[in-house]
Amino acid sequence: MIDFRALASRLQPGRLGLLALATAALVSLAVLAVPALAAPADGYREVKTDVVAPEGKILVQEFFWYGCPHCYRLEANLEPWREALPDDVAFERRALALGEHWLPLTRAFYAADLLDAVETTHHAVFVAVHEDGKRLADLDSIASFYADLGVDESAFRDAYQGFSVQNEIRRTAQIAHSAGIRGVPAILVNGRYLVTGRLAGGNAEMLEVVDSLIDTIRDERG
Repeated sequence: MIDFRALASRLQPGRLGLLALATAALVSLAVLAVPALAAPADGYREVKTDVVAPEGKILVQEFFWYGCPHCYRLEANLEPWREALPDDVAFERRALALGEHWLPLTRAFYAADLLDAVETTHHAVFVAVHEDGKRLADLDSIASFYADLGVDESAFRDAYQGFSVQNEIRRTAQIAHSAGIRGVPAILVNGRYLVTGRLAGGNAEMLEVVDSLIDTIRDERG
């Protein structure tokens, strides 16, 4: 459980400290109040969320954290799978913070997303954390790293500390709570079906289950 008193004592006064504290509180509530779910079947759980897919599309949302080794290993399968998705499938990454120390890299993802820099930085962040052993745990180290990847450092710092990033973190926590996501990686299909490595029998098998669910949704639509 997150120690909010300890967190508050470490945060500097100002907007970023208040935003981080609010996010940590939201994350804690999401973890502590997970709703009851239907029994798993065929590698997934059926869930209820307020996620709405784009018109005419089947929405696949990946929930991950850059510090998660399972998420990193899944990338080798996920990237070629994502690139081969048909036109009627929309893919969306969602960085999820399930603890206080997850927040810096979660913020980094949404800041890069706001600056349209995810495609050029996403894999590099995973490699830096899991292969190069870089400790990207605060704004200064993260902003410097993204700057080395060609992202404007001033714009990145503004985005990292901005309300748009905070809103995305909050929205992701809300979706994860309603879907009962307790860990990453996790994949949510059309806001209705939750797929995890445990349910599917392995991380690579997750994508096979997702493919099956995509076919099921197509059949339902006729």
